Amino acid sequence: MQRHTTVALLVGLAAIVAAVLYAGAGAVAQATASLRLSGLLVLVLLHLPSVVLMGFAWWLASGSDPPASQSRFVWARFVRDAAGELLPFLQLGGIVFGLRALGRGRAIALGAVSAGIDGVVELAAKLPYTLAALLALLALAPQSRLAHLLSLAVAATGVLVAIVLLARRSLSASLQAMARAVSARWPTVLSLDGPDGFDIQACLHRMISQRARLWSAFALHLGCWVFGAVEAWVTFRLLGVDLNLWQALAIDGTVVGLRTFGWLVPAAAGVQEASYMLAAAVFGISPAAALAASLARRARDLVLGVGTLGIAAIGDDNFAPVTLSMLKLRQRPRER
Repeated sequence: MQRHTTVALLVGLAAIVAAVLYAGAGAVAQATASLRLSGLLVLVLLHLPSVVLMGFAWWLASGSDPPASQSRFVWARFVRDAAGELLPFLQLGGIVFGLRALGRGRAIALGAVSAGIDGVVELAAKLPYTLAALLALLALAPQSRLAHLLSLAVAATGVLVAIVLLARRSLSASLQAMARAVSARWPTVLSLDGPDGFDIQACLHRMISQRARLWSAFALHLGCWVFGAVEAWVTFRLLGVDLNLWQALAIDGTVVGLRTFGWLVPAAAGVQEASYMLAAAVFGISPAAALAASLARRARDLVLGVGTLGIAAIGDDNFAPVTLSMLKLRQRPRER
């Protein structure tokens, strides 16, 4: 783990502790306990369709000749999200675990390219959702200063999407180097026709030229973002907080938007909790209930993550060792 990642994680955890103390540890515990195990199960089941749809979106982003079936992409998306949540301190950890779950050889190579495209599409789909949340916030609480902060988040997301689009050549070069390194180290995992046998640039161009599939992937991701407002509404209702769907949209969209500023912090630790408290306060929701909603979201991801990675490890004894080795290779400084 790199030093700055460790520091960022510790700062984020300290921020969570400070937020709990500010809201009152007892009040937060009482609010969280009101969710009950049955409520947590509801949240887990409610989130499953979103992960499935995101898996379909990844499959669509892989082009007209995908390297694996739709169901395989869905499973890989479950693994990708699970590793990203449980192992946030590993750079690109979620994507690498997802690629390993996708298959071997051509599946890994094409999966890496399509994962990059899918990530950009998912980020781009966040823009209209956070914009809708901003409009809802302005309509429901026109005097709130939070709207200014959310406006900055929307602008930052747009700039980030533009930067990624402009840097696609350097991204393809990085993926090509990674493919060569993995192929040389584990030919049974990624066997290519020689170190230069897979043209990432041509593959990337082919995938992004299929606009209909990318627009379909965009629509699926946007639908998942919108469904996040429904999940937020259900979460607060289970916690005993009465709010409507428009308020849930404003809260969830604000959290999604402000998490853009937390990309340097593993799992957006502290950033997510502060976002919930700020957004919920606009509608008179107590800090304890807001923190309980954030912790419920983390508990949902924890349950899904542990279950998914447990199944992956049982199904493939070499899954974790090979994947972690791939991460070490990816993060190893280049020799001069």
